[in-house]
Amino acid sequence: MIQVEGLVKVLGERRILDGVTFRAPTGAVTGLLGPNGAGKTTTMRVLSTLLRPDGGRVEVAGYDVASAPEDVRRSIGLVTEEPGLHDRLTVREQLTYTAAAYGIGRDASRRRIDHLAELIGLTAHLDERAGILSKGNRQKVSLCRALVHDPPVVLLDEPTSGLDVVAAAGLEQLLAELDLTGGRTVLLSTHRLEEAERRAARFVGIAGGRVVVDGTPDEVMALAGASSFRDAFVHLLGAAELTS
Repeated sequence: MIQVEGLVKVLGERRILDGVTFRAPTGAVTGLLGPNGAGKTTTMRVLSTLLRPDGGRVEVAGYDVASAPEDVRRSIGLVTEEPGLHDRLTVREQLTYTAAAYGIGRDASRRRIDHLAELIGLTAHLDERAGILSKGNRQKVSLCRALVHDPPVVLLDEPTSGLDVVAAAGLEQLLAELDLTGGRTVLLSTHRLEEAERRAARFVGIAGGRVVVDGTPDEVMALAGASSFRDAFVHLLGAAELTS
């Protein structure tokens, strides 16, 4: 589970996050949505301990990001818009290195990598260097790397941004196949409403560094008095931006 209470983050003289509060339950995908510059990526960076919060309380998998950052890092898998792969290493080498960093033995890591590669469609590319892979396959490697240690929390920050239609659809299908039955928490940050609508059971909308929407599709539609989730979400988010 992810619990965020009154999160504040200041960069320079700008208050990027202003009292953000929400929770992402286990066994489900929660969508974190909002326009570019709303504070989504900053939120994800705090959750992944890349940024330290300036106020509030943030817990990931039961660990406080400020007081127990190493425990948080062991408990998460992170996929960002830019995979950050080592171009000279093969896919298998990169994944083996990541598994070793989490204390997974060679035999166990080989089995885990083979399983993920088959699921994700990377088996044919395991011995290829990352530098020659397409962007879609590089993002698949990033997802595989995030799952190699079987973390209880997966953070997806704009995972399909920049991908062509076919690659984005393939990655979305892989996200749909993530095993949530074991109590995994998935937080999907995106500015693409249709992408989150297909995958998430709950939605958090951010505008101007504040949470303006938080609920299931039915709850969001009831709040806005709209007959479709898309219309309701756009209405609530737009109204918040006009008053911020």
